Amino acid sequence: MERGPTGHQGNIVRHAEFPQWGRGYVIRAKRASTDVFFHWGGKRRVDAGAPLEPSRTSGVEAELFLLCASIPAGSWSRGHHSVYAIELDHVVWKNRVFRERNPGGAPRGCLYIGVTGLTPEERFERHRAGTQSGRFVRAHGLALRLDLVEGFSRLPYRIAACMEPKLAAWLRAHGFGVWQN
Repeated sequence: MERGPTGHQGNIVRHAEFPQWGRGYVIRAKRASTDVFFHWGGKRRVDAGAPLEPSRTSGVEAELFLLCASIPAGSWSRGHHSVYAIELDHVVWKNRVFRERNPGGAPRGCLYIGVTGLTPEERFERHRAGTQSGRFVRAHGLALRLDLVEGFSRLPYRIAACMEPKLAAWLRAHGFGVWQN
């Protein structure tokens, strides 16, 4: 099945069945599938029959997709950086600096957000061992929360680094207390 104009590389699209993913940049279109980087859904492989709709973008989102366009399609497939989330013990909330960074509170829990070129599991183990470890993760890290950053793995470094603060802000807006460097 051939892709229509919506599925061409460089187009901005929305997935009709997953609007929560936001708009997406078409990285690569093949006969059977299309690779798309969605603003809030991360990198996804979408079947050829999936309902992708053309979309427009502006502002900060347009800047993100301009960055996406500056990265060759091959770099996306070789990307090995991930945005990861680590659940922190709520005791971290007693720290004044953590509270100041999260004025909305932390009703849904506390997190650390980072970017790594290792697997998130390897990076978490390094945090726990005290190697290149953030103070809050070393003292209060409980578990990886990859469910919160699904789709944000195997990315080119520039995309992962761009998305780290965006995801931290998004998680704060959704009730998490977040520490991100």
